[in-house]
Amino acid sequence: MERNLNLKINGTLKLCPLAIAIATAYFPVAQAADASFVEFNTNFMSPDSKSRIDIARYEKGVPVPGKYNVEVLINGVAMGRYDLQVSDGSGALPDGAICLTKKTFINLEINIEKLSKASLELLNGADDDQCLPVDQILPEASFDLDTGEQMLSLAVADIYLIKRPRGYVNPALWDQGITAGILNYNANFYRSVTRNNESDALYAGINSGFNIMGWYFRHNGSLSWQEDAGRRYQSLDTYVQRDIVPLSSRLTLGDAHTTGEQFDTLAFRGIQLANAEQMLPDSQRGYAPLITGIARTNARVKVMQQNRLLYETTVAPGAFEINDLYPTGYGGDLEVIIEEADGSVQRQSIPFASTSNLLRPGITHYSATVGHLRKGWVEDEPLLVEFTWRRGLSNRFTAYSGIQGNEDYKAAQLGLAVGTPVGAFSFDVTHARSTLPKQYESFGRSMSGESYQLKYSHMIQQTGSNISVAAYRFSTEGYMDFMTAMQLREAMDNNDRQIELYRPKSRLGLTANQRLPEGWGNFYASLYQQDYWNQRGSDRQYQFGYNNHIGRINYSLSASRNRNGEGEYETRYMLSMSIPFSSDSLFSQMSVNLNRDNDGRLREQVGLSGTALENNALSYSVSAANANKGGSSSGAFNSSLRTPWTTLQASAGAGKHYHNYSLGMNGTAVLHSGGVTLSPYSGDTMALVEAKGAKGAAVSNYPGVRIDRFGYAVVPYLNAWQMNEISIDPKGLPDDVELNLTSQKVAPYSGAVVKLSYGTTMGTPVLIVLDNDSHVPFGADVFDGEQNAVGVVGQGRRIFARLAQQSGQLKVRWGEAPHQQCLLNYQLPNRAKANNSGMLTLNGRCVAR
Repeated sequence: MERNLNLKINGTLKLCPLAIAIATAYFPVAQAADASFVEFNTNFMSPDSKSRIDIARYEKGVPVPGKYNVEVLINGVAMGRYDLQVSDGSGALPDGAICLTKKTFINLEINIEKLSKASLELLNGADDDQCLPVDQILPEASFDLDTGEQMLSLAVADIYLIKRPRGYVNPALWDQGITAGILNYNANFYRSVTRNNESDALYAGINSGFNIMGWYFRHNGSLSWQEDAGRRYQSLDTYVQRDIVPLSSRLTLGDAHTTGEQFDTLAFRGIQLANAEQMLPDSQRGYAPLITGIARTNARVKVMQQNRLLYETTVAPGAFEINDLYPTGYGGDLEVIIEEADGSVQRQSIPFASTSNLLRPGITHYSATVGHLRKGWVEDEPLLVEFTWRRGLSNRFTAYSGIQGNEDYKAAQLGLAVGTPVGAFSFDVTHARSTLPKQYESFGRSMSGESYQLKYSHMIQQTGSNISVAAYRFSTEGYMDFMTAMQLREAMDNNDRQIELYRPKSRLGLTANQRLPEGWGNFYASLYQQDYWNQRGSDRQYQFGYNNHIGRINYSLSASRNRNGEGEYETRYMLSMSIPFSSDSLFSQMSVNLNRDNDGRLREQVGLSGTALENNALSYSVSAANANKGGSSSGAFNSSLRTPWTTLQASAGAGKHYHNYSLGMNGTAVLHSGGVTLSPYSGDTMALVEAKGAKGAAVSNYPGVRIDRFGYAVVPYLNAWQMNEISIDPKGLPDDVELNLTSQKVAPYSGAVVKLSYGTTMGTPVLIVLDNDSHVPFGADVFDGEQNAVGVVGQGRRIFARLAQQSGQLKVRWGEAPHQQCLLNYQLPNRAKANNSGMLTLNGRCVAR
């Protein structure tokens, strides 16, 4: 914000206490091309001309010269932290000029081609690290430097900025993190006692990793132990990843899984390169149509969906394009409203429905995998080669294809996704050919076939009907997917004559949701059916449900029926209710569940749950259940306690002829150069916050995350590739600790541990009142024995300072001449003598040098 101040203080008016000191030390300095100033009459600051202080800098509203690391905002959008320089006037730049390097201007997305000739010549003639005045590069911009908040706000005309989609973060700001070790753990001990048996079991799941120089090593596994079966460790994944930013892709080496977007997911050992959609801005992920139109005037354009505003912008006369809508799911057609400057309105409807295969125009997804199928699926680890490709051709069409195979199996897929006014369709066909071992000539030397798949989704706005997933797949008798073909070959190689691999023939899946009129709730239904070529019968699953509420009481009714291939049915009916209580009650919610099966067995369960302690660190629940027809009554207790270091769980249950209990813990340990920091949360992309001396300070909005006694905290669940704001709440800090910075923003790589350091100033806050013999002017600077600035002289010869030593000598200076300096000895008293604000008050005399 630009400030215009033209004030002259004269006459007998006296200045407010600390006005100039506070204004110059903490208030923002606003500048534009025509900087204005305030003129002060120094006679009213100190009648003694010998001790008069030079306040020319304050008159001009100029910050203290030096280098600052500040958060830069352009038109209110955070662009990251950069160094800036405030000139002291000793060189070619005027006193107080604010300058940034050429490299910084480029990283700030300034459209160099739109700059004036003079600005362009200045920029092109500079080295990358040469400091250039902001008002010379962007003479029409206004800027506001707030040294207290360490923030530079720039107001720049759009013509000087490179147009980027919403949510865009400059890759130059992405942070690959520090060298760190990560251990996410989940450990449980379980003991069960029945009338005839006692058993103990132990489980520990780990997700560990090590990050170094942009390489992310990961290992996932589990250790299980049972009293009667012994110990077993199972490795799930072990791989290393690295991001290839120019390709918006991620490279994976080791034991991992294929993407599963077009072919079935397979566990492989090898190498994979695949696009990372998360690197794109939020507004470029998923599917949303490209909107084009023509405005006759400077028009206001709105994009609506079901009477909800999704997007609004202002466009110039002529053709316009909107390509940065956020993904809108299955929400129905879009209405584009163009409000012209003359009051006229244009409207157009954009059909919108999405399947998982649709992409925005111009967006490409791909994956390339070469390796071997891992043991555990088949023993001989056959070769696996897979490549998939998908590209958005236009608003309506997305094409996709893929290949998969090895020397004994080959499959090729071709498909097309289409968005239409009556819904979104996708259709693909996969041809596969499997070569069998020679000894099985009776089966034929090879088997080949096709698999056809059709998907559909649609939202009918007029009726509130949402068919979110409808998929049908039919496979011919000779078709086999990769896994089935490899298992069949292995069985044949092992002379297994009892080969019984069920090959799917057809599969149908349907999910539908119907919103009823206001107050009548919501109805949903789902259907799944699968048939096999070499098995009679089919698997079927049906489910129907209804949700609504009466006041604050939520309830749901559902019915499900399952049929297996042998023709056996299982039917269940369920009623569930959730009843909230007062927030200050011991229990905040009651749940009721009634369950009945097709044999007439009825089970009733009632539960109570609640939370306690600060930030609901303790959660607990009790439940009781009863069942008829041979069933029995039972009860259970569950609890979870989130500590600053880990999350603890405990549970117990008992019923007829049995009882059990379990203990568990989960969380994260991060190993870094400063030691080991523990967290009660488990995450993969994290921030390591460093704030020495700030023990106990709360971090961001994560309950229970606080700075530990070593000065560190781990913040989990950061959004990769996007800006995350990490703040420290200074409330509760000791009086002798002050945060130099309370908030920072960071955009981490996926899987990174980024370090954010928050400087602290240690020292006792002291108010020193100088006696009448101390001829010290208002606004004089105060330094400690190590020449650190610790305070400033205010009205009435009062000094507020933060002192690191229990005793020592301060120097007060208001000029370079010896008679413009004096020395002040101090000895801090006991903290018990502090005033109500926690500040010590001293009396002292400043003696001329």
